[in-house]
Amino acid sequence: MSTSRLARNAHAPAPVPAPAPASASAGHAARTAARPAAAVRATRIDPGWKYVSAVEEENTNDTICNFCGKIMRGGITRAKEHLMIKPGNIVGCKMVPKDVIAELWEFYNQKNLRKTKFYASKHRGT
Repeated sequence: MSTSRLARNAHAPAPVPAPAPASASAGHAARTAARPAAAVRATRIDPGWKYVSAVEEENTNDTICNFCGKIMRGGITRAKEHLMIKPGNIVGCKMVPKDVIAELWEFYNQKNLRKTKFYASKHRGT
Protein backbone atom coordinates (compact mmCIF):
# COMPACT_ATOMS: atom_id res chain seq x y z
CA MET A 1 0.00 0.00 0.00
CA SER A 2 1.39 3.40 -0.88
CA THR A 3 2.10 6.00 1.79
CA SER A 4 -0.34 8.50 0.25
CA ARG A 5 -3.12 5.93 0.59
CA LEU A 6 -2.20 5.25 4.24
CA ALA A 7 -2.23 8.96 4.96
CA ARG A 8 -5.65 9.32 3.32
CA ASN A 9 -7.07 6.46 5.47
CA ALA A 10 -5.58 7.90 8.66
CA HIS A 11 -7.67 11.05 8.23
CA ALA A 12 -10.92 9.27 7.50
CA PRO A 13 -13.75 10.21 9.85
CA ALA A 14 -14.63 7.77 12.61
CA PRO A 15 -17.81 5.74 12.01
CA VAL A 16 -20.90 7.17 13.67
CA PRO A 17 -22.95 4.69 15.73
CA ALA A 18 -26.45 4.07 14.45
CA PRO A 19 -29.26 5.68 16.45
CA ALA A 20 -31.42 3.47 18.65
CA PRO A 21 -34.73 2.39 17.14
CA ALA A 22 -37.65 4.64 18.00
CA SER A 23 -39.54 1.78 19.66
CA ALA A 24 -36.79 1.14 22.23
CA SER A 25 -37.32 3.15 25.39
CA ALA A 26 -34.63 4.11 27.88
CA GLY A 27 -36.44 2.16 30.61
CA HIS A 28 -36.50 -1.02 28.52
CA ALA A 29 -32.79 -0.70 27.76
CA ALA A 30 -31.98 -0.27 31.45
CA ARG A 31 -34.06 -3.32 32.44
CA THR A 32 -32.56 -5.60 29.81
CA ALA A 33 -28.98 -4.45 30.46
CA ALA A 34 -29.27 -5.34 34.15
CA ARG A 35 -30.66 -8.82 33.41
CA PRO A 36 -28.13 -11.64 32.94
CA ALA A 37 -28.23 -13.72 29.77
CA ALA A 38 -30.52 -16.75 29.94
CA ALA A 39 -27.65 -19.15 29.34
CA VAL A 40 -25.53 -17.89 32.25
CA ARG A 41 -25.94 -20.01 35.36
CA ALA A 42 -24.48 -18.95 38.69
CA THR A 43 -24.86 -22.41 40.22
CA ARG A 44 -24.68 -25.65 38.32
CA ILE A 45 -26.54 -28.15 40.47
CA ASP A 46 -27.41 -30.60 37.70
CA PRO A 47 -25.39 -33.83 38.02
CA GLY A 48 -24.59 -33.72 34.31
CA TRP A 49 -22.10 -30.91 34.90
CA LYS A 50 -19.73 -33.45 36.50
CA TYR A 51 -19.26 -35.02 33.07
CA VAL A 52 -19.46 -32.11 30.62
CA SER A 53 -17.89 -28.68 30.51
CA ALA A 54 -19.04 -25.41 29.02
CA VAL A 55 -17.10 -24.48 25.88
CA GLU A 56 -17.16 -20.86 27.08
CA GLU A 57 -17.63 -20.24 30.80
CA GLU A 58 -20.37 -17.65 30.31
CA ASN A 59 -22.33 -19.71 27.76
CA THR A 60 -23.76 -22.97 29.07
CA ASN A 61 -25.64 -23.71 25.84
CA ASP A 62 -22.47 -25.01 24.21
CA THR A 63 -20.99 -27.99 26.03
CA ILE A 64 -18.19 -30.49 25.49
CA CYS A 65 -18.24 -34.11 26.62
CA ASN A 66 -15.42 -34.91 29.08
CA PHE A 67 -15.26 -38.50 27.80
CA CYS A 68 -15.23 -38.23 23.99
CA GLY A 69 -14.67 -34.51 23.37
CA LYS A 70 -17.85 -34.02 21.32
CA ILE A 71 -18.99 -30.39 21.22
CA MET A 72 -22.77 -30.02 21.51
CA ARG A 73 -25.28 -27.21 21.31
CA GLY A 74 -28.45 -27.32 23.36
CA GLY A 75 -27.34 -27.04 26.96
CA ILE A 76 -27.10 -29.54 29.75
CA THR A 77 -30.26 -31.40 28.75
CA ARG A 78 -28.91 -32.40 25.36
CA ALA A 79 -25.49 -33.13 26.86
CA LYS A 80 -27.07 -35.54 29.35
CA GLU A 81 -28.97 -37.23 26.52
CA HIS A 82 -25.58 -37.75 24.83
CA LEU A 83 -24.14 -39.25 28.03
CA MET A 84 -27.23 -41.38 28.76
CA ILE A 85 -27.23 -42.67 25.18
CA LYS A 86 -30.89 -41.63 25.05
CA PRO A 87 -32.23 -42.13 21.52
CA GLY A 88 -33.73 -39.18 19.71
CA ASN A 89 -31.90 -35.87 19.81
CA ILE A 90 -28.20 -36.70 19.68
CA VAL A 91 -25.72 -39.51 19.11
CA GLY A 92 -24.80 -41.30 22.34
CA CYS A 93 -21.30 -41.26 23.78
CA LYS A 94 -19.40 -44.47 23.15
CA MET A 95 -16.81 -43.81 25.87
CA VAL A 96 -19.02 -43.05 28.89
CA PRO A 97 -18.76 -45.53 31.79
CA LYS A 98 -21.82 -47.60 32.69
CA ASP A 99 -22.02 -46.14 36.23
CA VAL A 100 -22.35 -42.62 34.78
CA ILE A 101 -25.12 -43.80 32.46
CA ALA A 102 -26.94 -45.39 35.42
CA GLU A 103 -26.54 -42.26 37.57
CA LEU A 104 -27.96 -39.96 34.90
CA TRP A 105 -30.86 -42.30 34.06
CA GLU A 106 -31.70 -42.47 37.79
CA PHE A 107 -31.74 -38.66 37.99
CA TYR A 108 -33.86 -38.47 34.82
CA ASN A 109 -36.40 -41.00 36.11
CA GLN A 110 -36.64 -39.32 39.55
CA LYS A 111 -37.18 -35.93 37.93
CA ASN A 112 -39.95 -37.29 35.68
CA LEU A 113 -41.57 -39.05 38.64
CA ARG A 114 -41.66 -35.75 40.57
CA LYS A 115 -43.23 -34.03 37.54
CA THR A 116 -45.84 -36.77 37.20
CA LYS A 117 -46.79 -36.59 40.89
CA PHE A 118 -46.96 -32.79 40.76
CA TYR A 119 -49.27 -32.69 37.75
CA ALA A 120 -51.39 -35.56 39.10
CA SER A 121 -51.97 -33.64 42.35
CA LYS A 122 -52.83 -30.46 40.42
CA HIS A 123 -55.42 -32.16 38.20
CA ARG A 124 -56.84 -34.66 40.65
CA GLY A 125 -60.17 -32.86 40.99
CA THR A 126 -60.91 -32.66 37.27
